[in-house]
Amino acid sequence: MAYPWFRFYAEFLHDPKVQMLSEVMQRRYVMLMCLRCDCTLPTLEDHEIAYSLRITEDELAKTKNLFMEKGFINSDWFLLNWAKRQVKSDYSAPRVAKH
Repeated sequence: MAYPWFRFYAEFLHDPKVQMLSEVMQRRYVMLMCLRCDCTLPTLEDHEIAYSLRITEDELAKTKNLFMEKGFINSDWFLLNWAKRQVKSDYSAPRVAKH
């Protein structure tokens, strides 16, 4: 199911794994998260991902290799740790009722 938003944690700012990436690669990673959020990523071919990121297929191959090496994705563009950071339901009524 596609969602209009995803959880983006403040730890991105301090995570050494992320911060050791260039700003360009950080942007590409965020764009992949956006594609994953709207359920587009699993359906795209590499040339379509390259187009979505506005880069060449050669740059995409370099990006993929780096992200796999750093443990952000697997070879199928599956974002690792996505599920543990994205809660399927965010039902706030019980929290709101406490206040």
